[in-house]
Amino acid sequence: MDTVYNWGMQGSLVDRVLDFFMPLFSYWGYAIVFGGVFLESLFLTGWIAPGTTVLLLAGFYAAHGELNPLMVTTTAVVAALLGDLIGFFIGRRLGRGLISRYRDRPRIMRGMDRGQRYFRRYGGLTVILGRMLSGVDAFIPVTAGINRMSLGAYLGFDIPGIVLWSALFTCLGYFLGTQWRTIDRIFDALGWGLLVLLAAVAAAWYLAWRRKVRRTA
Repeated sequence: MDTVYNWGMQGSLVDRVLDFFMPLFSYWGYAIVFGGVFLESLFLTGWIAPGTTVLLLAGFYAAHGELNPLMVTTTAVVAALLGDLIGFFIGRRLGRGLISRYRDRPRIMRGMDRGQRYFRRYGGLTVILGRMLSGVDAFIPVTAGINRMSLGAYLGFDIPGIVLWSALFTCLGYFLGTQWRTIDRIFDALGWGLLVLLAAVAAAWYLAWRRKVRRTA
């Protein structure tokens, strides 16, 4: 197991944190999985917490008999669901505050109406795909809560997405553990790439809308 400790773990703060926790996996593996996945699921810490990486490493240790893969997956599911629910209810509270504060701002209210219509039509797909991508997963629960997606509908898509995500990355770590850094970078790049794409689409839509308003005026 010693070879896992020297895979270029230097440079970033996240790498140094992982370097510190690796020797502890044999004794505190499930607690590390719970903490890493929970923090990655919170929108305040999700963009820096290495939950996906921790899950890959836990799968690697499970392949060497240090952890039970089923327990790793179950721990990740519980932690992710708890973090997502906190984000969802924070979003609900923020959404109610926005509605009461900007009720007399038609432009803002129209934007919120469009967001709610989007989540009624595509909320399920957004929740499932968002869970798969690092950098995106922590913001989906809050966004769903702000746009008043019902709790039942949200859980109906979030729970399967969490189970799929937890099982997928545990298995990737179990069978391809020596490549965990490459796997993590690929999914991290996919997540941030999607965020950039969404930002570009939103900016293009806003510019087109402003141009239309000016022409009408």
